[in-house]
Parts: sequence; C-alpha cells; structure tokens
Amino acid sequence: MSNEIINAVFPNKKTYKGLSVLEVKERLKIYGRNERPKRKNKTWIKRMWDIFTEPMMFLILATAVVYFFVGEKVETVIFLLSIIPIGLMEFFQEKRTDETIEALDKMMVETCKVYRDGKLVTLEVGEIVPGDLVYLTAGDKVVADGYLLRSKGLMVDMSILTGESVAIVKEQFPDKFENFTEEKNKVFQGTLVTQGEAEMLVEATGSFTAYGKLGNLLQSIEKQKTPLQKKINKLIRFVAIVAIITASMVGVVLIFKYGLKDGILGALTMAMSLVPEEFPVVFSVFLIMGVWRMAKNKAMIREMAMVETLGSATVICTDKTGTLTEGRMSLKKMYYQGEVLTTEELKKRTGDFNQLIETSILALEQVAIDPIEIEMQKIAEIHGINLEKFFSSKQLITEEPFSSQTKTVHHVWKDKNDGCAQYSAGAPENIISYSILNEEERKKAILAYEKLASEGYRVIGIAKRADTEKDRVFFEGMEFIGLLAMSDPPRVGVAEAIQTCQNAGVKIYMITGDNKLTAHNIAESISLRHSDEIISGIELEKMSPAALKEAVKHHNIFCRVNPEHKFAIVEALQAQGEIVAMTGDGVNDAPALKKADIGIAMGQKGTEVARAAAGIVLMDDNFTTIVKALHEGRRIYQNLRQAFVFLMAF
Repeated sequence: MSNEIINAVFPNKKTYKGLSVLEVKERLKIYGRNERPKRKNKTWIKRMWDIFTEPMMFLILATAVVYFFVGEKVETVIFLLSIIPIGLMEFFQEKRTDETIEALDKMMVETCKVYRDGKLVTLEVGEIVPGDLVYLTAGDKVVADGYLLRSKGLMVDMSILTGESVAIVKEQFPDKFENFTEEKNKVFQGTLVTQGEAEMLVEATGSFTAYGKLGNLLQSIEKQKTPLQKKINKLIRFVAIVAIITASMVGVVLIFKYGLKDGILGALTMAMSLVPEEFPVVFSVFLIMGVWRMAKNKAMIREMAMVETLGSATVICTDKTGTLTEGRMSLKKMYYQGEVLTTEELKKRTGDFNQLIETSILALEQVAIDPIEIEMQKIAEIHGINLEKFFSSKQLITEEPFSSQTKTVHHVWKDKNDGCAQYSAGAPENIISYSILNEEERKKAILAYEKLASEGYRVIGIAKRADTEKDRVFFEGMEFIGLLAMSDPPRVGVAEAIQTCQNAGVKIYMITGDNKLTAHNIAESISLRHSDEIISGIELEKMSPAALKEAVKHHNIFCRVNPEHKFAIVEALQAQGEIVAMTGDGVNDAPALKKADIGIAMGQKGTEVARAAAGIVLMDDNFTTIVKALHEGRRIYQNLRQAFVFLMAF
C-alpha cells in the first residue's frame, strides 16, 4: 500500500467511506483496470509459421527441394501437398483448444459491492482501484489485495494461493499500525470468503496483487522442448550431417569421373536416399490422432508435442485439494453420547442423532458457504430434516461470528413458543471447556477428540444452551452435544489411478498446502507409496539447492508449501533427469505448471492463470483422466519409436 493511501485512510479508518467517482477516474489512469493482462493468442500467421518451421516440417520441405532438383516433379508435388493436411489439422486443433480455454476464462467475469460517493453499489471487479472500500460477505470472492478496516468474524478460504483446504480467520486492522500482520489483517485477490462480513480497503489491483505478481515468475520461465523433440532434432542433425558429407564425397568422385552435371545429380540422389522423408508425416499423424483421442477423454492439448511428453513422463507432481481429493468436507465420524460412530453406523440408526444434527445446523450459518456447513445440511436432509420448514419454524435473534480468540461461533434462535436457545460450534477444546460435564464425561470427550484429531480429521465441537437470553451469547453453562469428524475425501478412482501409475514406474509426488498429518492420511487412503518422513515448507526454506536435489530422491510428500517451493521441487526433479508432469488448479500452482516438462491444469475448478500456464487442461478435473492420457501418450511414444526404427531400417 502506498504511503499516500495509508496517511489518508488510517487516521480515519473507522469512518472511511471509500472514494468518489472523480477520484476513481484519476486512479484508473494511474493504476489501470483491476485485471490480469489478457493472454494473447497467436495470430493465424504466427501459428502457421510455427507449424511450418518445425524441424520435421522443414525436413519435408528439404526433401521436396531435393526431389525438385533431381527432376522428380511428381514426388515434389506429393511432398508439398502432404504438408497441407498435416498443417491444417495441427492449426485447427490448437485453435479449438484456445477457444475452449477462452470460453472457460470468460466465465471468470465477476462483480462486487463497493462504496462510491458514500453509497454501496455493485460494479465489475475491473473498475476497482487502490483506495476503494469493498464490502465482503460469505460467498464473495476477494477482488483485490487489501486490509480489513472493519470485520465481523471473516473467514477466508486461501487454497487458491496456499493450497490449504481449511479456511483462515481474518481480523480487522489493529488500532496501532505496528501491530499489523498480513496473516491476520490482510486478504488477497482470488480467495473466497466462507463466513462473516467485512469492509476491505483496497491496497493493490491487477498485476500488483499477489495473484498478478505470479505472472512475472511465469514470464521468466523459458519454454522447453519435449524429450522426443530433442531426440528427433538430434537425429535430424545427425542424418543431415551424414547426408551432406556422404553426398559431397560421392559428388566429388562423380564430378571427376562423369562431369559436373552428373556429379551434382548423383550427390543429390545420394542425399535423397539418406533423408528419412517419411519421419515428419508419421510423427505428425500419430500426434494428431493422439490429440483427438485425448480430447474425447476430456483432456485438451495445447500443443501436439505435449502428447508425447506425457507418455515419457517419469514423475507426476500433484496438488492434493481438488485434485486427489474432492475439495469438500465430508462427515466421516461423530462422537455422541459417549461413543464414536462412523457415518455407516449413523445410517443404520437414523433418528437417534437428530439432536446432534439439528444443533449443528443451527450453530453454523443458515446460508451454507463453508464446506462444513454444506456437508451438515446435506446430512440433515439425508436424515429426513426438511431444511426449509426447519429454519422457517425458528427466528434468528443474535449471533456471535467466529473469532480467533474463542475459536467458536454462536447463534441464538427463537422458536414458535418464544423460547430462546443458543447453539454453538467450534474448537472442541473450547466447546468442552464451556460445557457442564463431570470429570469422567470431560475426560472421555477429550480422549475422543484427541483420537479423532490424531487420525487426521478436522474435529468440530457442538453444544447448546437452552433458555438463554435473547440479546446475549454466553460462554459458559452449555450442554455438550458431541463432536463431528470431517475430512476431504479422495476422488473416486484416484487410488486405482495412483496404483496404475506406480505399477508403470511413474513416481507420484504430493505437494500440498495442508499439514503433515492431513497429507499422510490422504496418502494412506489412496495407497500412495511414500516415505514416513514428510518435508514441510519451513524445512524446504532451510535447504540448499543441492540438499533439495538429494531430498527429492527419498521423499515424495511435501506439505505447507508456497508457490516458490513447488517451483523449486520441480526444478530439483528435473535436475535429477526426471521428466516431470505437474498437476494443479490454483494460482499457487502456475509457476510450477509452466516450469514442468508438462503442466496439467484443471478446467472446471482451475484458475485462469493455471490454465494459461499448462500444456494440458483436464475438462473434468479428474486425476484418473491423467492416467488415461498418460497411457495414450505412452502408446503413441512406443508407436513412434517402432515406426522410426522401421523407417531407418528401410
């Protein structure tokens, strides 16, 4: 944030009501629109130039030239005509992929509520400038980087930047500037508000946000040729050198024996016989067919050569949330009336647990945004609770949003008989301490909580206080109801896909923003072979490049990582000679996606930045699609090798 904005706003932060329309016009001239610079698609001329200047296409042209000078005009025309369908197929495939990605990006257009001339209005996010005061509430996507001037229990899902699936509590700007911390008081563009409301003072927009700055790192990454492209280029250079030397020697001999004309024709004939002119035709046709087959399997290929790269991949680095897992919270176990039960056991005893379920949905937000709220309302419907009728029979009187101090949320509801009750949810240790329990009950509840937490679950305590006051929330005298154990479940088919990759010799690396325990439990649930020692981002910070290069030999799970860590891990694997495929969906994945030999982005949940950085986009966001694409790539790679061996032999 500039000193000008700090000096102008901070002393009056409690009464600040945003910018005027005239101020916004001036700042738009200075800072520009709040949007990432659009990715420029290739012009048709540039696209065709890139296609026809590839070494393989150049080989066809060189062959046609040789045939022309030899006098074989029919063969010359045939080779020149063969370029056209190959070039057009590749041209239209790339164009189709760009159009698909562009259509996905257009879905990102959004609006937000912002104060202008003291009034709250709805505008496109592109019109936001530094100094604006933006209103945020549950379900809103944060439109720029900024500080919370006023906040009421704001919780933010930071997974797009950090990869961490658990929402983080944010607080309003402290009274003293020196007490400010980014972790508590600042929110970032692209993150999602899951609970509470706030007014955010915009600090940075467009390319100056944390989201936008990643573009600088992306631009510094040079595009690498695929493994097969490198091998083919070496082969073509080798064949060209051999052909030139041999043809020159034969030409010199023939010139001395038969004359200049016959010598030149003989040299060209020798060169023509040594040039494997079928290579580019076979190469292009195989790749085009592979691209079409992958498109049917919901994998969009940006460049044909990416098909072959995926087939030769030796390592897949994958994010956890939304890639290996479903990216949502699922109720797995619960502690109620002294016993821990699974959801399967819960289904068999329908009706017995309505008190726990009803208390849970009344303690959480009625408008379900947070994954936990969505899951509990879903569970309520499964157990025959009609949510519309249930909530209409009650009236919300008072609420206490989630606080980082109490780590709890409270709602006071009035029923049809004018009776009021307080419903509370939050950190189990706090809920238990606020509840009336005897020593044995308290000890049993704490042991249950510790056991569930040790198994990698996110545990939420549930309590109720009957006959409470209408306008007040109490932090004592509660009735302890139970515990909910949540987890982000693995995607269907992921375990089988992981097993297939491992059996095929492809190593799987999990790189996540979650903690060690969560990462370990997910690895166990999907049968991912891994070292018992999991490396965190803090440990990565202390490693030299040489130490990291050694670490990736023995460890394949990394947690609490940031974008730079992901980039460094990919770089270390490449330094080991690995061919790396990197999957991801968030902005935090983009640098690693572009650095990897092949980046695989999610088309549905993936961000615009991730899709732009990747070579392959999965239209169904399914890890199992990667395995299908990998299988297809390997088949094409083997077919190409066999075809080239055959052509060289004959």
